[in-house]
Amino acid sequence: MADILSQEEVDLLLSAVSKGEVEAPPTEDAAPVQRQDLVHYDFRRPERVSKEQLKGLQSLFEAFARELSIMLPPFLRQVVRADLVSIDQLTYDEFILSVARPTSLSIINMAPLEGNAVIELSPAIVFPIVDRILGGKGATLPKARELTEIENRIVHRVMLMILDSLRRSWEQLIEFKLTVVHQESDPLIVQIVAGSEMVILVAYEIHIGDAVGSMNMCIPLMVLNPVLDQISQQTRFMRKMPPEMMERTRYHVERVVRKARVNVDAILGRATLPLSEVAKLQVGDTIQLDTDLRTAIQVEIGGIPRFQAVCGKRGEMSAVQIVDTITDE
Repeated sequence: MADILSQEEVDLLLSAVSKGEVEAPPTEDAAPVQRQDLVHYDFRRPERVSKEQLKGLQSLFEAFARELSIMLPPFLRQVVRADLVSIDQLTYDEFILSVARPTSLSIINMAPLEGNAVIELSPAIVFPIVDRILGGKGATLPKARELTEIENRIVHRVMLMILDSLRRSWEQLIEFKLTVVHQESDPLIVQIVAGSEMVILVAYEIHIGDAVGSMNMCIPLMVLNPVLDQISQQTRFMRKMPPEMMERTRYHVERVVRKARVNVDAILGRATLPLSEVAKLQVGDTIQLDTDLRTAIQVEIGGIPRFQAVCGKRGEMSAVQIVDTITDE
C-alpha cells in the first residue's frame, strides 16, 4: 500500500513543482506530440452545416424558386420570377432584428419534421399581390402599413400556394404536410425558437411584373437536423429529373408561355425630323415615310423583328399578310 503524505509534505511538493525543482518522469509509452492546424471557431456563431449540406440545400431551394415561377403566374395573371439570393446561417435573434416592421410573417408547421418555420413577405411584394388579385395592376403603396383582415385572408391563400410549391420541390426527399399556423405583422412577437438558436435563412427576390420585393424563409437548424444527412447524400448521388416530372414541368411552362400577351407591331415605315419641325406639326399634316408600301415591311414581336409582310385589307380593316420569317443570324 502506498504511503500517505502528510499535509506538510504535500505543501512542500507543490512548492517544489511551482519553482521547477521537480519534473514529472517521462513515460516510456508517451507518443511525441504532433502539431495540428488550428482553426478559428466563434462560439457565438457556430457553423453547424457543412459545405456539402449547404450545396444540397441550395439545390432544393433553387427547385423551390422554379416551382414558384411556374405556380404563381396563372393565379396572378402576371409574369412571376423568383430568384434565390442567398442561404445564410445565423441566430434567430439576428433574423428577427433584421426584419422591418410592419411586414407579413407566416408561421409554418413543418410536419412531419418537429417544429415551425417562418416565411416573411416584404410589403413591396405583398401589396402588389393583393392589388393584382383584387383586379388592379399590381400597384405598390408609398408607405407600408399593417394588412387588413381581408388582405390577410388573401395572403393566406397565396401562402398555401407557396407551401404547395415548397412541398413539390422537396417531394423526392420528404413528404411535407405543411400548414399555416398563424400570421403576424410584428416580428418581435414571433418566437418559434430561443433567440440563440441557429437558423437557416433563405432569401429570395420576387419579380411580379414591374414590382420587386423579397421573400425570406427562416428554418431553425434543429428542425432540419433529421434530414441534413439525406440532403448531403442527395448531392453525392444527384438523380436526373424523372420523365413524368419533366413532362409535367414542360406542360406547365408551355401553358404559361402560350397565355402570355406580347405586342405585334407592323412597322409601315420611319421618318426622321428635326425637333423644330416636330414642334410645328398640326392635325392634317403629312409625314413622308422612308419605305415603299408595295415592298415587304417588318413585323416586330415584342420589339424584335420576326416576320416580313405586305400591306393590304381584310374587309373594311387594314391588315398585313405574313410572307416570310426573319431568322436570327
